[in-house]
Amino acid sequence: MMPPQPSSPRSTDATASQLLAGQLAEIVFIVLVFFAIAGDLAPHVNEPHYLCRLNHYWNPDWCAGDLFLESRDAHLVFVVAFGWITKWLSLAATAWAGRILVWMLLAWAWQRLSWRVLPVPLASVLTAGVWVTLTGRMHLGGEWVVGGVEAKCFAYVFLLLALREMLDSRWNRVWLLLGAASAFHVLVGAWSVVVCGGIWILEKLRASREGQAPAEPPFVAAITKMLPGLICGGLLALFGALPALSLTWHESPEVVSEANRIYVFDRLPHHLAILTMPTDEVARRLIRHGVLLLILFGLAHVNRMAYNPELRRLTWFAWGAALLATAGLTIELALWHEPLRAAAFLKFYWCRLTDVAVPMAVALQSVSLLVAGLRERQAWAASALAIILAAVGWQIADASWQRFENPVPPSDRKMRDYPAWVALCDWVTQNTPPHALFITPRMSQSFKWRTGRPEVATWKDIPQDAPHMVEWSRRMRALYGVDFGNQIEPLSTIGKLGTARALALAKEFGADYIICDHTSPLALPVVYPMAGQENDEYVVYAIKDRSTGDGR
Repeated sequence: MMPPQPSSPRSTDATASQLLAGQLAEIVFIVLVFFAIAGDLAPHVNEPHYLCRLNHYWNPDWCAGDLFLESRDAHLVFVVAFGWITKWLSLAATAWAGRILVWMLLAWAWQRLSWRVLPVPLASVLTAGVWVTLTGRMHLGGEWVVGGVEAKCFAYVFLLLALREMLDSRWNRVWLLLGAASAFHVLVGAWSVVVCGGIWILEKLRASREGQAPAEPPFVAAITKMLPGLICGGLLALFGALPALSLTWHESPEVVSEANRIYVFDRLPHHLAILTMPTDEVARRLIRHGVLLLILFGLAHVNRMAYNPELRRLTWFAWGAALLATAGLTIELALWHEPLRAAAFLKFYWCRLTDVAVPMAVALQSVSLLVAGLRERQAWAASALAIILAAVGWQIADASWQRFENPVPPSDRKMRDYPAWVALCDWVTQNTPPHALFITPRMSQSFKWRTGRPEVATWKDIPQDAPHMVEWSRRMRALYGVDFGNQIEPLSTIGKLGTARALALAKEFGADYIICDHTSPLALPVVYPMAGQENDEYVVYAIKDRSTGDGR
């Protein structure tokens, strides 16, 4: 019998090329999964909110005078690093360029992470599908990763890369990458640092308890070894932390406290104060995420028999994220009757990380168990594969069908008549001065995006800094609120307040035009629609005499 021949350099190169080609193919397939689930027409729900800020930062004359755009930036790294594209591309093109870029980066980072845990061809495509499906269907705080482009998407790229390095105990790289994540989105990075730091401490204590301490560097020496990563990562994180901290600098405690309350309980309770939502919604979120945690517990217990340290660390990351969410819910309950104190803590998005980390761990645990079952030809494995493929396929089919049935950009789905809204915005673009200030319908999201005209205030566009946030709340109450005792009931349009009140508010805020629907006519000059123009939904009223040119 001939002895085995050593591999030639040519065969080794061929194998490496095949492996690289396979990995690139998986990345492409993952991007296609992301596109199938989130490839809606631009703008997506948050894209006008964030990309308009990019455009205004790089072209301050665009929408000058808009309260939201004139406020301070919380995600300055994203604005500076990505916003320059708006100088050459339209907002829609910028959105698609950003989506494609960040989806490719997420797919690459996910493929590396999944392959490190489960080096099986195409397994990363299946785990990616399970991950985004569970994130979309079984979240607790409403977090998502794959959708429109914004700062947190890039932060999650760095988080996935950091987790990949954590699996090989390259802790200096972990802290450096989490610092980069914090630079793009300080809360994504900061909470990840807390959880990864907990994992590092837990493993040190576990090694010491099991008598492995002599083989490991002492605790203080281990920290000293990580100092380069901690310092460089910390310096990177400052690029995200300082803009966030500046949102409340030099402001009185009263203003900051009121801004926190507005942010948490008025504008974003669905993310930050979950227990204040309607009972049925609270029950749905707690039950579905609780079921996901039980599934993770069961999978971790079963997979423990086939010891996998990589899966164990990622599962610990998920448990750490779930503990943060539990802490947030506990704070909300403990300070139930002290909303100002509660808001100061709840504004930090305690439930954000669990919505990403728990689905991630379940995806990798479940597909790892499935692959093991298929290798061993277990009877249940084929059925389990069919169920997983059906779940991911349903998510893709449902998203695709919704786009086909309702081909409206997500940011415009709250407008009752999308074609009428687009026609109105087109008229505004062509027939009003660039700096004309508008009072628009309360729930409109894409007016600035479509027209390049500033707005007095809208529900979606809440500023991030304390003084502008308080002013935003005052404007929203004045423009779209009716006071019933101590309760402010929201209105869809200022027209419901009547002509005298609408005119007074327009003059107070310096508005040039009011946009209302036909159900609430005002006794003001109508400039759109005029003879020969059709729009059964919206009316534009002029506040000032337009005969003098720009009317300002």
